[in-house]
Amino acid sequence: MKRARRPKVGATIGADLTVIGILRGGDEPVTIVWHHGAWCPMACKIFPSFSRARREAEILALLAHPNTVRFLGLVRPAHLLMEFLEGPTLSRLIRQQKRGRLAVSDALRVAIHLGAALSHIHAKGFLHLDVKPSNIIVARGRPVLYDFGSARRQGARRPPHIAGTDPYIAPEECRRETVGTAADVFSLGVTLYEMLTGALPFGEPTRRRPFPQIDKAPLSVRRHRRGIAARLDALVLRCLARDPADRPTIGTLLPALHEFVRGRPMWPARFRPDRARPRAKSTA
Repeated sequence: MKRARRPKVGATIGADLTVIGILRGGDEPVTIVWHHGAWCPMACKIFPSFSRARREAEILALLAHPNTVRFLGLVRPAHLLMEFLEGPTLSRLIRQQKRGRLAVSDALRVAIHLGAALSHIHAKGFLHLDVKPSNIIVARGRPVLYDFGSARRQGARRPPHIAGTDPYIAPEECRRETVGTAADVFSLGVTLYEMLTGALPFGEPTRRRPFPQIDKAPLSVRRHRRGIAARLDALVLRCLARDPADRPTIGTLLPALHEFVRGRPMWPARFRPDRARPRAKSTA
């Protein structure tokens, strides 16, 4: 894949942007820029072509959710502007913990926020297809999903390449089959497993075996963390089922995860957000 040119700190982009920091390198680097017109910092993702930048911008522009990164603009030659989020990536946050894993309730809260983001993305007709800890920023306690470079419209003709990052890719995507919302449930399940254990459910991929999730069963969460409730272990493993039809939907997964949250609940007592519906107006 063609690489975007990585600018240096102090470089100017057009008339309004100055690069003030580098967040990520790679083929599509992400920088911090100062927008002189808006008087604020923004995250700027740099693409090798305007068409690639426009594709991701068109998806982000349709989203409006507290747990998805906010789209702020598209600038030529190929620069996507997003809100600048101060905070560590989830992968860094996991590594910083004493045992390399999150507290159970913290991991569940993050997973519920991410599931809410995916529910919104799916309602807009898209799949994210690259849910993983390094694509999540925890901004003052708020998990925010970003990097929509692998996103695909639901029902669209699948491309010849495999989308995502090897350990988090659903088996059906690994096999280049048709995928649906269950593929994002799988990636969310791997991310939750990693938050709870600090390990990957199928082991580390290798060059000879990049996708062990195709034919290998995931290890029980309780093998890494014996104190995990058996029912929670079973729920996480259901998210990692090889057959997408055996995975829970987002709508059933989120309240099921919430049952295991200890301490302050995420919604009021006796309130079920999955059951709440606006009341129809009386015609009498």
